[in-house]
Amino acid sequence: MKNIFSILLLIIIFSCTNTTNNSKEHIVKNSVVADLETTPVPAVAGEDAADDPAIWVHPTDINKSKIIGTNKKNGLAVYNLDGEEVFYYSVGKINNIDNRYNFPLNTDSIDILVGTNRSSNTLLIQKINKEDGSLEDISARLIVSEVDDVYGICMYKSQKTSNYYVFLNGKNGVIEQYLLIATPENKIDVELVRKLKVESQPEGMVADDENGILYVGEEDKGIWKFHAEPEDSIQGTLIANSGSENEFIEYDIEGLAIYYAEGGQGYLIASSQGNFSYAIFSRAGDNDYITSFRIADGEVDGVEETDGLDVINLALGDKFPNGLLVVQDGFNYEGDSLQNQNFKLVSWDKIASLTEPNLLIDNSYWVK
Repeated sequence: MKNIFSILLLIIIFSCTNTTNNSKEHIVKNSVVADLETTPVPAVAGEDAADDPAIWVHPTDINKSKIIGTNKKNGLAVYNLDGEEVFYYSVGKINNIDNRYNFPLNTDSIDILVGTNRSSNTLLIQKINKEDGSLEDISARLIVSEVDDVYGICMYKSQKTSNYYVFLNGKNGVIEQYLLIATPENKIDVELVRKLKVESQPEGMVADDENGILYVGEEDKGIWKFHAEPEDSIQGTLIANSGSENEFIEYDIEGLAIYYAEGGQGYLIASSQGNFSYAIFSRAGDNDYITSFRIADGEVDGVEETDGLDVINLALGDKFPNGLLVVQDGFNYEGDSLQNQNFKLVSWDKIASLTEPNLLIDNSYWVK
């Protein structure tokens, strides 16, 4: 009898621990299917490894554009638009990344990628080769952060001064703002110019360069909005309906990205990790909540528990003529077999068609 009771108890415990915490998942009715997926990241089977993608646009041949993805166990992967891995760099436990174009490096103009390296609690700075999207370290020195465990990151290019900045956060809620500086040796150094703070753990961040706004996802609260210039106030505003008051959002708030459109229009997109969905807010004004959607099973498997994401409005060749959303997939399946994590690619026009009237498609406007 005791053995029967023990077995029943184990079954109950197993059932409770394996019941999804996605109590709001069924509420999000809108869904799309992914067009493509990337090669899985190298990792021990079952590890939480892939995390955050960035989309890099080739300067002369859009078809040579790349997706760069982090492996928070040991490095960075570079994929082509078919999802095939073309480069891999074992440069440390890289958590989040972001990129910008045409940084003035003395007499040169380069594209750059930054990331948080949790192996050394440092800021990673890479040059993106404009020919093939390969990466090269361009840090002037080992840049050690003062935050408690580096986590999220994003870049910001000021429209007022043309300065380039990096925002980097840690698990203790501190956000550092660094000015990027070209050195005489054609490397990049930084100067800490400001600190911000949220009460609990943040991760996802994105800057709206055109509007001078920094968005910060406080995982268990919602999305904060700060002014991005270093002389601006350190006080932020919590975006309405970006937290638990919204029935379509369930914590954690994770990746953030901006879909740009002309005239200050466009969207702020956030991954709602707790219910496997994505929330879309207006980019303008008070960032009104618009809708949510999921990425369901199709020819490519669906997506669960997304960490990072990125979006671009530009036409990327025949495969993505109206822009592209890239998301990390927490549970990557091939049939019934669980594989290492990867990134899923979704055409923007699929997402735009989810609402009536449809969301904007602006595949030429670019804040570069």
